[in-house]
Amino acid sequence: MPKYIVPVDVITVHVVPVLAPTADAAKAEAERIVAGDRRTWYDHTEPLCVGDAHTEAEWDAQQEASSREDPGRVTVPFRARPPKETTPVIRFRAPRTDHHADDTACPPEHRHTTSGKPLTPGCPGRAYSKAECSCGEWSAKHAGKGYVDDARRRHLSTAH
Repeated sequence: MPKYIVPVDVITVHVVPVLAPTADAAKAEAERIVAGDRRTWYDHTEPLCVGDAHTEAEWDAQQEASSREDPGRVTVPFRARPPKETTPVIRFRAPRTDHHADDTACPPEHRHTTSGKPLTPGCPGRAYSKAECSCGEWSAKHAGKGYVDDARRRHLSTAH
């Protein structure tokens, strides 16, 4: 069942979040709620004025548009949903490196078969692949480079 936001009052002082199957049902439910407990919702004797029902996304878009149209507006538009956190995400890296049997690094331009046999003249072949994360808490070392690649993808997709 969708959630609707229904403004109530001529100057939209009150907003009622309502779960209802349709916008018309949400509007009727908001009117019923406010009329049933008028003393809590209102501190004046003006007649009840119920606005159109909006989904949360429609409400937020309308509030944003109205704040752009009238930048000198006294009232601050309020959102149905709090804005998403915009904290910067720390990106960790875990590059894979290939190594020879004597533990020296095999340059990236050296090509190998899937089993690690060298296709580049002068290369002794890939003995193992290794990846270390910049978080400092994870590393993987295995003869199969695909295994290391899968492990590093799994690790990087987790929250550190």
